[in-house]
Amino acid sequence: MTVKIHLGIFLRCIFYASLPMMRLLLFCAGLLLTACGSRTRTLEQDLEQLAASLPEARIGIAIRTPDGETISRQDVPLPLLSVFKFPVALAVLDKADAEGTPLTTPVEVGPEWLDPDTYSPLRDSLPATGGRVTLGELLRYSTSLSDNIACDRLLEYVGGPNAVEHYVCEKAGIEGFRIAATERTMHLDPANQRINVARPSAVCALFARLLEGGLLTPEHEALLQRLLEGAVTGTDKLRAGLPEGAVLGHKTGLSDRTPEGLRIADNDAGYVVLPDGRHYCVTVLVTDSPADDAKNAAVIAAISKRIYEHFTEKQ
Repeated sequence: MTVKIHLGIFLRCIFYASLPMMRLLLFCAGLLLTACGSRTRTLEQDLEQLAASLPEARIGIAIRTPDGETISRQDVPLPLLSVFKFPVALAVLDKADAEGTPLTTPVEVGPEWLDPDTYSPLRDSLPATGGRVTLGELLRYSTSLSDNIACDRLLEYVGGPNAVEHYVCEKAGIEGFRIAATERTMHLDPANQRINVARPSAVCALFARLLEGGLLTPEHEALLQRLLEGAVTGTDKLRAGLPEGAVLGHKTGLSDRTPEGLRIADNDAGYVVLPDGRHYCVTVLVTDSPADDAKNAAVIAAISKRIYEHFTEKQ
């Protein structure tokens, strides 16, 4: 005997039979989303508690998660100080890419650049008459050693602070930066150290763009990551909150103090590569803190530790 089954009836039978499984899947998905949301809220609460240990300071925090989500606190423009040397390096490498300029190209650093009253391992390595330094070495001094004279020499090469801001906003497509002062300008008056600012989330977004690729040639992207991962400053900040051997690429920033004793900025920002190969970006900008440098650094380290734990703990 032949039985003819109408296709529509057959499909409806399959649909209704699958309803219990669909409900189960939706229920499980709901539980997962609830759990993820709960963990994020817990992280945010923990960060608030840590920031509260510096009650008189403004602390901007941003995290770009491995999934590309952004978590932020006090996401308003705050002084960058030497964190701005990261976008400076990007703009310099972009110009070198565009013009085909080798990083072995020598750059003149004359005596007029050798300001005795600023931080500069480069100056200390040169005679009083100055000398020639390759473009690549200037990048290393500025990015890995946070050298102020090297940074200003790179700024002249790239066309000034406004050229860096244009690169970040137009080429990298990141809004939330204002870059208008050189290192020399910032050190003429403490008030000038408030000129270069960015939202913490914008800084994270720029680090994420570097890691995503496509901003520079692969060779120059890899070089910049090596320079960031070889940074020697701020070992008591983000680095101190990470386990030994963790990969951190970052740029710190430290201001002068005002006559009232406030540290205008004590910053650290960068990216961390997790053991499973994923990465997250983090920015901590501490503004107008009356606390001593050890306390500021300890809070940044504690924030770094909590974020790392969040992304490595078993769910």
